[in-house]
Amino acid sequence: PLEHIHHGSVEGDVITDVGQDLHPQEGEAYYDLGEQILMPGLINAHCHLDYTEFKGSVFPGKGFSSWIKSINAIKSSFSPEDYVAAIQKGIDLSLNAGCTSIFNIEAFPDLLLKLPVPPLRIWWFLELIDVRSRMHSIEDVMGAFSFFENNPDWLGGFGLSPHAPYTSSIELYRLAKHCAEELNMPVTTHIAESNEEQSMFLHAEGPLYEFLKDLGRNTDDCGHGSPLSHLFEFGLIPEKMICVHLNYLQDQDWEWIQAQPLTIVHCPKCHTFFEHQPFEFEALKKAGCKILLGTDSMASNDGLDLRSECRMFRESHPDVSAEELIKMITCEPAAAIGLNETLGVLRPGALADLVSFPDGHSDPYEGVIQSKASPGFVMVNGKMVRDVNTKDA
Repeated sequence: PLEHIHHGSVEGDVITDVGQDLHPQEGEAYYDLGEQILMPGLINAHCHLDYTEFKGSVFPGKGFSSWIKSINAIKSSFSPEDYVAAIQKGIDLSLNAGCTSIFNIEAFPDLLLKLPVPPLRIWWFLELIDVRSRMHSIEDVMGAFSFFENNPDWLGGFGLSPHAPYTSSIELYRLAKHCAEELNMPVTTHIAESNEEQSMFLHAEGPLYEFLKDLGRNTDDCGHGSPLSHLFEFGLIPEKMICVHLNYLQDQDWEWIQAQPLTIVHCPKCHTFFEHQPFEFEALKKAGCKILLGTDSMASNDGLDLRSECRMFRESHPDVSAEELIKMITCEPAAAIGLNETLGVLRPGALADLVSFPDGHSDPYEGVIQSKASPGFVMVNGKMVRDVNTKDA
């Protein structure tokens, strides 16, 4: 919890102590934050840094499949250098909003070779698509994975993201599940994002169905059930999979969810952008699901600020406490990536990823959510990322 602990100490990349009565030892450097709320760095559970320069370029008015076509047109006009600049801009925007960890979907893993070492933690989820091309084998996956083994100064890690049931085959989902279960690799996927996706799988009709059929996608899996039941029936949802969106659910889906509660990322501003039906937060929580928050990309958002996502979420779910919202962007996404008790918390032994915001509210949780200011202090892995007033004891 966010408490008035007054003092904390960091050694190397971990927090060594927190409390009321700590004092710097002679010769130790310390940071005097003044009247600030000090907390774990925020964790964005779903983002596409590649698309940071897409802000304001695409509008949702003509439907989800039309939006996809517009995205594909813009992507084809971008050079590798454009994407590298977009990723770096997204990183800067994230840090300026107090985010120190990102679960990022990476469509072009070769871009990593062109990037400087990122100053924050990023889990790079390799996007798997085979509706037209970009089919990946286990050899391809291990080749990308080896990049992180050979670059230990990159914080975060590597995972897989079969894009969605409408763009990724059963074979790709099986590959992802194998890597999750045999290699302990994190896996995420988009699912049940739009009503067009529902129409495609439930009724074998609609704009998305026609668009993909024209591209040559085999549609034999359509008309038999929802996209979620499609994955469940084939046993393709590993226990720790991070499921993004789940905006549209059918009665049968709830039976599957009751049997295997999911970890779900909700993206409130993206949800509003597409004017989706209300997100069933209360029912999903009651079913035992863990709900995290993410920003999605700048192709459906005007920023990468998780505090803004919390404020948007509150508009639809006013009874959710500020403390619960903070957990949805700190300790709960950390647990989803397998770092429970280590990331997203302030305690001895935890990773030293810290941010501070102005203390202008009687409730520190509410103060963080309502703050629109840039953080006064950002530390990632025990290293200063944002300058503050450093003093010597």
